[in-house]
Amino acid sequence: MMIDRVAADKLILALPSKGRLGDASESFFGRAGLRIYKPNRRQYTATIPSLPRAEVVYQRPRDILGKVGEGRVDIGITGYDILAEYGSETEDVIIIEKLGFGRCELLLAVPDSWIDVTSIADLADLSLRHHERGKQLRIATKYGNLTKGFMYRQGISQFLLVHADGAMEAAPRMGYADMIADLSETGTTLRENHLRPIDGGAILASQAVLIGNRRSLRESSAKLETLREMIELIEAHRRASRFVSLRANIRGDSLADVQRRILANPALSGSKGPGVVAVASPQGAAEKWFETNLLVPSDLIHKTMRHLRDLGGTDIIVMRPNYVFDEKSETYERFESLLSGDGDVDL
Repeated sequence: MMIDRVAADKLILALPSKGRLGDASESFFGRAGLRIYKPNRRQYTATIPSLPRAEVVYQRPRDILGKVGEGRVDIGITGYDILAEYGSETEDVIIIEKLGFGRCELLLAVPDSWIDVTSIADLADLSLRHHERGKQLRIATKYGNLTKGFMYRQGISQFLLVHADGAMEAAPRMGYADMIADLSETGTTLRENHLRPIDGGAILASQAVLIGNRRSLRESSAKLETLREMIELIEAHRRASRFVSLRANIRGDSLADVQRRILANPALSGSKGPGVVAVASPQGAAEKWFETNLLVPSDLIHKTMRHLRDLGGTDIIVMRPNYVFDEKSETYERFESLLSGDGDVDL
């Protein structure tokens, strides 16, 4: 697919055009407040209404790496496996962020009938036996570079790679390969095709990554500003998943009294301490009330609630924030250091 020329200061984002990685990418952006608008599912372009200076194009994951490498698009989401397999061909590509979804592993898998092959050491012995008989161990894969490098690092040099696209799980049964090296998320497809991974045969752990073209981004301050907004929203949304906000009303003599009692347990007094304000009580009320607001790690919800309750707290409300911004964006600062540097893709 040809990518139309757009305004020079627009940030062009490439997303996977279909499959689980494509669906997960759109959901990921949507949760971060960056909803992607595509009025027709057959379209290969889209917009992000909250980022008017960005445009989305859809490509295959393998093509996304190539387009980012060429500078035809500025940033894109692809699999780390693709970057590791072909990244040496694209010196201008940098990893902006590992995104935490689309997790899978590139594994060596053998037929269930190979009862004597359960580990990488067993596979090395089998490879030598094949070689002694004038044969070669045939491995079907589309990850030739990664598989070859891994096998060599394990001291296995007698094997033949058979390039395969599509459902390579059928390769051993069809007879054009002895085993496979392929991505697996849950292992279900392997089991359904009477294959199993071997101990020590994990070649690579993969996930979705946001990549960018160092050269094209360096040349446009407008693109960098749009990218910064995108990165900070994504980072703050991911950070927010680790926290909850607790609000409670607490009786007390004064602001200082309530603050002192909450801070008596530092682990349960909020990430930077409690925010405490006076509650406007009805005229003539016998008790003084104060509202506190704490930002705490999600796994401390119940302990913090008990702490506030023990202090006389009531009306305790727990809310999950959409965003938690830190004083600076570590992701963007790391990206800036990569942008100013030189060298190959950061693997």
